Amino acid sequence: MSEKEASSPGKRKSFWERHEHKFYKYGNIYANMCGQVMIDYMPQAPLQGPLKKLLIVYSHVLSLMLIVVVPCYFGYNYRQLMATIDRRMQLVLYVSFANTLIKYATVIVAYMANMLHFKAINHRCTWKRARLESNFAANYHGPRSPKRRFELFMYYKFGLINVLMILQVCGIFAVADAVKLRTQFAIYSFVLWNYTENMANYFYYINSSVLKYLRQLHQKLNSLLGHVQQLSKVRRNGRGGRGMFMFNCCQLCDQLSLLRQRFAEIHDLHVESFRMHQLQLIGLMLTTLINNLTNLFTIFNLLATHSLGHVSYPIVVSAVYALAFYLDTYIVTLVNEQIKLELCNLALTMRQFCSYPSLQPPRLDQELEHFSLQLLQHRQPMLCGLLHLDRRLIYLISVTAFSYFITLVQFDLYLRNTR
Repeated sequence: MSEKEASSPGKRKSFWERHEHKFYKYGNIYANMCGQVMIDYMPQAPLQGPLKKLLIVYSHVLSLMLIVVVPCYFGYNYRQLMATIDRRMQLVLYVSFANTLIKYATVIVAYMANMLHFKAINHRCTWKRARLESNFAANYHGPRSPKRRFELFMYYKFGLINVLMILQVCGIFAVADAVKLRTQFAIYSFVLWNYTENMANYFYYINSSVLKYLRQLHQKLNSLLGHVQQLSKVRRNGRGGRGMFMFNCCQLCDQLSLLRQRFAEIHDLHVESFRMHQLQLIGLMLTTLINNLTNLFTIFNLLATHSLGHVSYPIVVSAVYALAFYLDTYIVTLVNEQIKLELCNLALTMRQFCSYPSLQPPRLDQELEHFSLQLLQHRQPMLCGLLHLDRRLIYLISVTAFSYFITLVQFDLYLRNTR
């Protein structure tokens, strides 16, 4: 590309393209601070050997502290942590404790999964994504809408994560004047969330990349379909020789074969990402369920007490945080929903190739058959073989949380009447 073309308005780089490495560097620093050394958003610039070994040791020490040492401390002081005169407040503390307990279980699962899949996450998955990115960057010259949508998803996720961190820090300051042990417990819950959120962020990043590659592949397939339509018109009008026609058909076969290989690579990346993160995602769904329950119950307490003093401030912060966490989980499922929709669109586009039977030589028929068979055999990955990660799961979580909320309201009304 010439310098003049690069500086033209149509080729001007977006904000994300100019600062992409800065975002990835921030993600690497954030992951390393939370002990997730296997996450690497920039495999082209790997860490030095001694530094990486030091970070791995730090990761193990931090994980064992969060899993063994700190829980023993809070378990020893459990009665003091839950002590309160107000029985209704104690119910709120129990709900909050259950929320942190689910995060704790997710951290254990994440630590074990990270140890088992360290090389898969740090090498295979990361490098597969990097190879696909370089291939599409070199060979894709279609519309920029797939990349723009990917950038929008990244902006949304980046902003939401920072909002969630700010809300949790505000929640810690909200309980700072209360029992000191509860402040320490709130900080511990915040650290647990950061530990698990890094893996969810990485899964979201990989799946958003898969969606971008599928959309780019679909654009290239549409361009090939347009080429087929032109060849059909030429054949129908009797223009051009048979040799040129067969040459164009061979080029079309080669391009379809390359797209079929790209689809196989994208499918492998998607499946491997699910396989490595499925247990952590089950924990994320459970945490979302408890957060929805906490959100509804804290809003109920706010409306029941009608207090505008300092007690209402932590309740509002907790409710807004739980709502933001719900949106954070919803966007993860939305990406998977979009992947499923894009695969359906790919299958529909492949069927349009079959509307030109007179055009297709045997080799082209074979390529179309193989590609269609790949799309037909594709199955949306499931979490532990139990659940599909789509919007239906989020709706189910919301309904379940509301049902548990009704039960908690009944307990709350009983405690209010038995004072």
